[in-house]
Amino acid sequence: MKRGEILLDLRILDRWNAELNMMNERKEGGQYVYPEIFVRLPGYMRLLFHLPYRQTEGFLKVLRRFDSRIQVPDYSTIDRRVNRLDVKLDEEDYGDDIVLAVDASGIKVSNRGDWMRR
Repeated sequence: MKRGEILLDLRILDRWNAELNMMNERKEGGQYVYPEIFVRLPGYMRLLFHLPYRQTEGFLKVLRRFDSRIQVPDYSTIDRRVNRLDVKLDEEDYGDDIVLAVDASGIKVSNRGDWMRR
């Protein structure tokens, strides 16, 4: 039995350099280091799991174990970039292309009520 499994498609890393080159083409000042498509990943992870920025950074560091191409931004960069993108999960943005997977793994967001059981 597998519990707490998250499946991610890391093909976004294949377009990392191409998107960065396009974003930095005529940009003055500091260049972008993380493409927008990658910045959306921690944005959606925050929405789905209600993670603070530091925990979101930790999640990305764990992902780096699976693919060494991942460059992990610090939590303040995640905060700044995700808030600029206005990441949200609205049905009208995606139309009929929403995939939802539900399981009964028992993952909890908080331990509220555990003391009552003991």
